[in-house]
Amino acid sequence: MKELRMVFLPAGAGLLAGLFFGEYCAWLSPIGSAYVMLLQAAVYPYVITSLLHGLGSLRPDQSFKLFHRGWFIYLLAWVITFIALLILGFGIPAAHPPVASGVGIDAAKVLNLVIPKDIVGAIANNYVPAVVVFCTIYGVAMQRVEDRSALLSVLDAIKRMSLQFWRWIVKLVPVAVFALVANTAGTTALANLEHVGFFLILLFGLSAILAFWMLPAIVAALSPLSYREVLASLRSAMIVSLATTLSVTAIPYVSELTRKFAKQLGIEGKEPNEVIETNLSITYVFGQLGNFFVLGFILFAVYFFQNPLPFADRLLLPFMTFLSNVGSPTATVNGVSFLSMWLNLPDTAPALFVELLVIIRYAMLMTSVTGFAFLSILVTLSYFGKLRVQPAKLAAAIVLPLLAIAALSLGTKTILDRVAGEGRRPYLNFTLSPDLTASVEHKILTKQDPAPDSDATQNAQNPVMARIQKTGELRVGYNPGIIPMCYYNADGDLVGYDIEAAFSLAQSLDVKLTLIPFEWQSLVDDLNANKFDIAMAGIYVTDQRIRELSVSTPYFSSPVALFGPRTKVNRFSSRKSINEIDDLRVGVFDDPVLIPRLKRLFPDANVVIVDSYEEVPDFTKIDAAIWTLEQAKALAAANPEIQAIAPKDMGSNFLFAYLMPQDATEWKQYVDYWLEIRSRDGELDATKDYWIEGKPRDAGAPRWSIIRNVLHWVD
Repeated sequence: MKELRMVFLPAGAGLLAGLFFGEYCAWLSPIGSAYVMLLQAAVYPYVITSLLHGLGSLRPDQSFKLFHRGWFIYLLAWVITFIALLILGFGIPAAHPPVASGVGIDAAKVLNLVIPKDIVGAIANNYVPAVVVFCTIYGVAMQRVEDRSALLSVLDAIKRMSLQFWRWIVKLVPVAVFALVANTAGTTALANLEHVGFFLILLFGLSAILAFWMLPAIVAALSPLSYREVLASLRSAMIVSLATTLSVTAIPYVSELTRKFAKQLGIEGKEPNEVIETNLSITYVFGQLGNFFVLGFILFAVYFFQNPLPFADRLLLPFMTFLSNVGSPTATVNGVSFLSMWLNLPDTAPALFVELLVIIRYAMLMTSVTGFAFLSILVTLSYFGKLRVQPAKLAAAIVLPLLAIAALSLGTKTILDRVAGEGRRPYLNFTLSPDLTASVEHKILTKQDPAPDSDATQNAQNPVMARIQKTGELRVGYNPGIIPMCYYNADGDLVGYDIEAAFSLAQSLDVKLTLIPFEWQSLVDDLNANKFDIAMAGIYVTDQRIRELSVSTPYFSSPVALFGPRTKVNRFSSRKSINEIDDLRVGVFDDPVLIPRLKRLFPDANVVIVDSYEEVPDFTKIDAAIWTLEQAKALAAANPEIQAIAPKDMGSNFLFAYLMPQDATEWKQYVDYWLEIRSRDGELDATKDYWIEGKPRDAGAPRWSIIRNVLHWVD
């Protein structure tokens, strides 16, 4: 068990180091990345040569008979594994994506991923399914080539070289495991580690049920063998595989136990040996059932990253997971990279998988080793007509373990819901940058507070810029119902993209900041009456506003969207389909820009004025509400019962800008210059990433660690 200690001791040390040093472990990330790159280096040579060699070494008649007698065994193994994984998926909380995709299956895209029209391009683009299909077709075609021994010898040599390469990499496991675990434990938010822990419980529970109960029980139900002798025969193969972390080391043991059982059932001679060895060469590629645990990780990643997963993609996910994860366990790294690219998961999803792989590979190995035995024994018995189906026993072997998996999923989800509460409600927990607010003296007026007196002498000869410099005060108009631009968070604090921008603008001027509320219908009059110097609250650019006010350079744009109850928004996939709905009721707050746009887009709809979007509208009185996509998305993210959708053919995007009094030419020039500087130094992107995309702040408070929060050795 020395090899196991090579993994678990470094993993334990890495966990302790991460908790102790926290974010100081981030420097270890390149070490883990280098290990992953080495793992990926031999993936394609191995997958290609294994498939070509395994299939190409068969005779056509032997291939046909093996397929005829064994296809349903492979299908049974794949189906029960994926059913178990999908049941396990119920233990992972729903993602509640804030935006409905409204996208069906893109047949052209799927065909490009699966049909190998350009094998070099498929490899370069990491289209694993296309590579697998290519190798399968050519492997079967090779069976018709008479003189193929030299080619098979070359393929076998490359396959063995790939395995030797991996054996060398295994020697780096202690250092790599320590680096990966320490970096993960030190830099991942503690709340996220909690969710990862529950996912690991689910995955190892599933592996134990499949490897030590369900698969051996099915073998016993389809053969004269007993459950106990099947399970006992796996001991040596399982120990060696776990010790070396390579599933290939179990193959000789599986071959031996299959011969033993074949002889025990009266199957002897030269042919059984050929059948067993040939089948195992195929089994090693297509029977790595543990590799399909990638499906469980993808379902977890969808929740972990709160990333939309369209229904059509969810239907295709098992098929694409199967095609992209055949071969050695190391091939799953490429498989996850491909699936993440296909499903538009964040770039950090493959990195998270690699960090978890040092742990979950043991669950994958246990399932794969039992899967080898399952396929080797049953296909051999089927080939020689020795299967003995016991229906009652078979039903119990399938149904009872699946019920146990369902109970595991339900129990884990119940506990996770209690520990994690009702789930994440982004935007409601967002706050202004504490460093920024601390650097600016400020006050926030409400509707109940008297507005400061306007400066009656302010005009073209006494511009806004001069007044700000004279008084040392910047007055900013705001409306608090415009998430994520300007709104109240769960603590009742005024926050948002534009509120943070107002603090940044005051900081650049080195003046104090006063925030003054306004109503939309009086916005133009308030600005021209000099009640405030600039309005910053997710304001749209219109022709009228350009004529009557000074308008800054647009800093953001967003398409028109609708939002409504999650179960109903897919009705609004296009402008045409929306206009075909009878007695359509569309809500909108009293906004001089949104109301005219609504009437132009849906002339037959009933326009229902709501108070504001500070609270979710009453959808018993309306079918949907109109807003821009980013604003509707933010509102839906904070309120999971609703969802946003961007219908097709809705016209041009809304442009967002800041409004100033009509004759404030010098002041407008300064604001435009300030926006340009913010764009050049990356501050605009950072603000967008946090308030629009919901990404964590790079300069936030360091993650909790013993060295900082307990011992106080560092600040």
